[in-house]
Amino acid sequence: MGIMTQRFSENRAGAQPVTLADLVPVIWRRRGVALLVLALLLAVLGAVVPLWQPDYQARAQIGFLPAVPAPLASRENAQPAAGFQISDLDTEMAVLRGTAVLSAARSVLQGEGVDFDPKPSRLAQWFGAERAVQPAAPAGSFPAESVETIREARDIAILRGKIKTAQIDNARVIEISLFDPDPVLARQMLDAVVNSYVWKRQNDLRQKLADQYAETRRQHEAALTNQQQHQQALLDWQDDHPLATGTINGAGGPGRGDDGTGRNLETIRQQREAARIDFVTLQSRQQAIADAQGNMGALLRLPEIANTESVRELNLRLADLRSKAADLARRYGARHPLVLANDAQIAEALADLDSAITAQIAAVNRDFENARTRIEIYDGEYRRIMDEMAGNNRDRLGFAQLQRALDRSSDEVALLADRARLMQSQLAALRPDVEILQVPELPGKPVFPSRRHIAMIGGFFAILLAMAAAVLREYFDRALHRANDAETLTGLPIFAVLPHVAHGDGKGRATDEENEAIGHLQTIIRLRSEAGQTGADGGISGATNPHPQPQPQPQPHPISNTGADAATPKDAGRVICVTSPMPGEGKSRLARKIAARFARNGQRVLLLDGDLRRPALVMDGAFARQRAVRKGVRGSGQGASENMPDLQLVLQGDCAFSDAVFPVHAPELAECETGTHPGYDFLGAENPVSSALAGQLMAEKLGHVIAALKAKYDFIILDAPPVLAVADAIWLMRAADDRLLLLRAGKSRRDDIVDACNRLAQAGCAADGIVFSGVSRRGAYYGSRKRRRA
Repeated sequence: MGIMTQRFSENRAGAQPVTLADLVPVIWRRRGVALLVLALLLAVLGAVVPLWQPDYQARAQIGFLPAVPAPLASRENAQPAAGFQISDLDTEMAVLRGTAVLSAARSVLQGEGVDFDPKPSRLAQWFGAERAVQPAAPAGSFPAESVETIREARDIAILRGKIKTAQIDNARVIEISLFDPDPVLARQMLDAVVNSYVWKRQNDLRQKLADQYAETRRQHEAALTNQQQHQQALLDWQDDHPLATGTINGAGGPGRGDDGTGRNLETIRQQREAARIDFVTLQSRQQAIADAQGNMGALLRLPEIANTESVRELNLRLADLRSKAADLARRYGARHPLVLANDAQIAEALADLDSAITAQIAAVNRDFENARTRIEIYDGEYRRIMDEMAGNNRDRLGFAQLQRALDRSSDEVALLADRARLMQSQLAALRPDVEILQVPELPGKPVFPSRRHIAMIGGFFAILLAMAAAVLREYFDRALHRANDAETLTGLPIFAVLPHVAHGDGKGRATDEENEAIGHLQTIIRLRSEAGQTGADGGISGATNPHPQPQPQPQPHPISNTGADAATPKDAGRVICVTSPMPGEGKSRLARKIAARFARNGQRVLLLDGDLRRPALVMDGAFARQRAVRKGVRGSGQGASENMPDLQLVLQGDCAFSDAVFPVHAPELAECETGTHPGYDFLGAENPVSSALAGQLMAEKLGHVIAALKAKYDFIILDAPPVLAVADAIWLMRAADDRLLLLRAGKSRRDDIVDACNRLAQAGCAADGIVFSGVSRRGAYYGSRKRRRA
């Protein structure tokens, strides 16, 4: 964007960021490109839109009941499973687009005559595409079922691609949409898919309930077999243990003979638990004593040590002696016998305290060992009583286990029988848990993008692309198109603006405006001549440069002391040089127009063709014929041309310029206006001159020739070659009094213009003004009927 900003800012007075307001004139200037691109895009859009085949959307809605009947109950849980949840809708939407449902729908649609072969759209048909024909498989290459399977998979994929499913808010409702270019076919396909899903859902529920009923019946039969096995096992046990059976079934009842043993067992268990508690307590005390071993202060802080009577008395005695020692030390000093005796008593008390603590630790250890011994005794007694009771109750426990197993099998048989009867009733009264809330209807209008949408979007993008084409054309176009752009770029004033003249418009309005522009240029040159200005002047009053730039002052011509910068008589002729940056910009035409204009007013005018490499007598057949007529030579033979004097011989000094000059009458040139005025003289080279010789002749001899010509002619028009093509233009511009730089709209490039102006300025012969040609007719001159901004 920075480069584009710089490119667009060249046309503005200050380099500021490009805004939308700056793009509007750019698009207006390039409106031809924009309109052409827009017309092409609209033409393509107009051809494509009728071929666009939009899709129609058929819709249907399916709702689910809150519960699913007859769930499969397991042995552990006889309650029914949870009802249909909203989270199950994702699974059902996947099932609806699954292969089973779509395969059933395909079968229905094939029965109704629907063809699944992909049909090319109208746009594809317009490009020449035809329906894809299914190639016939070679005989014996694939089985018939394989070919049918491939076709079915293809049709299911096509049908799946047309279907979209969505949940309606938080309800147990699924909305199904099917898209197809044919609205009738879309409704027909959706109806087949919905009905196939409802049928499959109901069939799956019935099959699921039937499978559950069959599973329950199988479990009931297995439970009956298990019950019979348990009954037989109980009978076998009774046969093997007749005495135990009598004891179990006696008057005392089970367990009454062992009441005393049970009470002893409970007493032993309680005693064992008490011993274990004492063991854990003593173990914690022993651990605390082990952690505080070697630290008397820490040992005295333990309750099991500090609460002992002996330890408490010794600790109090030690505290009393220490307080007394502090009092004696203050009274008598550390060496007094009373103090030393008291210290001996303190040491004795410490020894006694240490012995008491050691005795208490030993007592704790003895209690710990005793607790461990009691636990071992109680554990042995408890195991002995348990083994005795196990031996007495083994037969009774075996009978109880067999009886409980028989009871459980009987309960299971009854439960499964009730469940089978319930499922049989539910299977008889089964109804589907899904219903069609909205049946498929015939869609009325196509979905986005329809042809109208395509036309609107295409038109919008066509306008954007047209605008982009105009901006890009402006961005990549380095040529000038307006006169004020040339004035801003070069800093030179505009002397004249010439309109574009088409071929065959010899007397048209464009030619009239061109003649008026040449007249305006003639007036500026006359004013400059009367003011006595030379080629180094910046212009005249009323033709100032709005953006002046410093230019180097012209240096004295080294070619001759009689050149254009030398002192000349007051009535000497004025030299006007016309050049351009590059060839093909119309400088020769402008030079002839200027010469004809001055000659029309009765001035003595000479048109000097300064291009020795591509002379006008060679490049322009009109001048060649004019010269042949004036010299009396008919034809264009090589021998006749070599004997004719020309500009090359004049510069070499081999002939006088009067012999090489010949008059040109305007009616005989297609470019000049018609009339009976005498015309002007012409001087040019007969044949192309080499580059080395041409440069040498221009540098050494041009000044003398110009000085001689100025004495005879009022105006000398120099038709110089392009500045960037050859260096001869610099010598011609240095010899001129008025230096004109011709620029052509749409032809002259900015880089070439800047380069040409820099070369002329560096050579000391900067242009005095610009003649801008090739613009659209402005109607700015008096008498024109059409007015248009330049």
